[in-house]
Amino acid sequence: MADYTMDENKWTQRVDMITSHIKNNDVGDMEAPLMWNLKQGTEKPEFRKRYWANITNMFATVENSPIIIGKRSSLPQAVQDSMNQICAVYAEGHTALFASHPLYGEVLRARGVAGYTPYSDGESYATAQVANLKTRLTGYYKNYTDGNADLIQWDGTLSKDGSPKLVAPTLEVEG
Repeated sequence: MADYTMDENKWTQRVDMITSHIKNNDVGDMEAPLMWNLKQGTEKPEFRKRYWANITNMFATVENSPIIIGKRSSLPQAVQDSMNQICAVYAEGHTALFASHPLYGEVLRARGVAGYTPYSDGESYATAQVANLKTRLTGYYKNYTDGNADLIQWDGTLSKDGSPKLVAPTLEVEG
């Protein structure tokens, strides 16, 4: 018989990803069969690959599918959820900033093949800024997990106002 088992860690990450997607998106009639497949996979580890195949098939034609081809983030799902919340606000703010004055369309430039070209619109500018923010937040989280107190750290949580709880290193002042 074929091996349909899946590593516990891998299964748990996938369960977290799907349950987070269900919590944050309307999946309509898919919710019940998704939850059933997750429950069965959790209870019957010897068939997890089959249950996961069912889930991926359900998301195959969904536009905002959480299942992507290629490299996936290694961050815990809770940290990814926090980052997505922050990035949505950040993108909205940068889109509004870009639209606030024609100056931004003239001065702000994207680095590309043809040198530095103006951003075509507020959305492309915001997308670039969000990518930079994700890189920084991922680094801050890595500093936290590595216990590097000499660099800015983020434990992946948000404050009540929705901003990341960053911990900056204390600088010793010689005096």
